[in-house]
Amino acid sequence: MTPPATLLLRALCALLLPALPVAAATVDATVFSVSGTVESAAPGSSSFSALHKGTHLPIGSTVRTGDNGVAVLVTTPGSAIQVGNDSEVKLTDLAFAKAGGSVTQREAHVQLTSGVVSALIDPRTPTVTDFQIQTPEGVAAARGTFYAVLVYQGKTYVGVKEGKVAASSTK
Repeated sequence: MTPPATLLLRALCALLLPALPVAAATVDATVFSVSGTVESAAPGSSSFSALHKGTHLPIGSTVRTGDNGVAVLVTTPGSAIQVGNDSEVKLTDLAFAKAGGSVTQREAHVQLTSGVVSALIDPRTPTVTDFQIQTPEGVAAARGTFYAVLVYQGKTYVGVKEGKVAASSTK
């Protein structure tokens, strides 16, 4: 290739690459705070150990709290959950992408087996956010809001403090 053609190709690549979509990278959740009895199990394990502030939790990790336990987990940049007392939740999907200083994708899916989870999601990026709390009865999904999901005696309850949440049944 001639030098001017090489320069032209490099210039075109520099202009076009920022416009290409960036694939989201898998991320770990980070434990922001822990109070009372809170334990976690690694992906694929049924062995639980005490959970501490600052711990990184990969996809597939399970968190459970005792009757006095509460944990706050940052699931992705711009989204967090509070796991209430007597609860069990599994991190099923966590991904995040940013391009040119803007969030291009935020994905957080958690599976609530029992107890209560409250979620806080950055409301400035609803079109690129896929946040879901899955329960035995269905899914509560939001794009930018503050809401809670409770599983009690096999029934699912969803409460919305701010924004909108779509709930759908899996039965």
